[in-house]
Amino acid sequence: MRVALILGKNFEEIEAITPIDILRRAQIEVVTYGVGTKEVTGSHQITVQADELFEKTEDIDIEDFDGLLLPGGPGVQELVKNEALLELIRRFVKAEKWVYAVCAAPLLLERAGVLKNKNFTCYPGTVSSITSGHHKNEPVVVDGKIVTSQGVGTSLLASLKLVELWVSDEEARQLAERVVFQGK
Repeated sequence: MRVALILGKNFEEIEAITPIDILRRAQIEVVTYGVGTKEVTGSHQITVQADELFEKTEDIDIEDFDGLLLPGGPGVQELVKNEALLELIRRFVKAEKWVYAVCAAPLLLERAGVLKNKNFTCYPGTVSSITSGHHKNEPVVVDGKIVTSQGVGTSLLASLKLVELWVSDEEARQLAERVVFQGK
């Protein structure tokens, strides 16, 4: 299993680093892509060195990946204007690959036009900006191959859910135990 994670300026650090860490512990390869730069600073002034650069849709060959991860944060307000990213999201969905969006990032799914008739969750302050799909007030929502989560506080639970979906329930349970997560 191999997934791409998008890091845009002002991303929410916990929502990006938590799935990177948890998925790698589960032997899932995570390749990070910085939007416009490989050195990306999050919303709390933590700078991360991305593995690769994302400037145009073709920078990520969807044939090389099983999924796309989209952390939230205030930077999503800029990313919704990034047509290359929106097209990438459309391509992942059309190819029936996994797409994970947390916090404000489901807004990217909305702008890409892939939430129609889908159940989703998001940061409570983002709900009113999403007009398609069916909002569920739950920590993590899975609808087909689209997985959404509410925010920082649900990042570990959501990351373990991805392990459950992509590896096994048993691996997710053991991993939750190893990181002393009480909610699994």
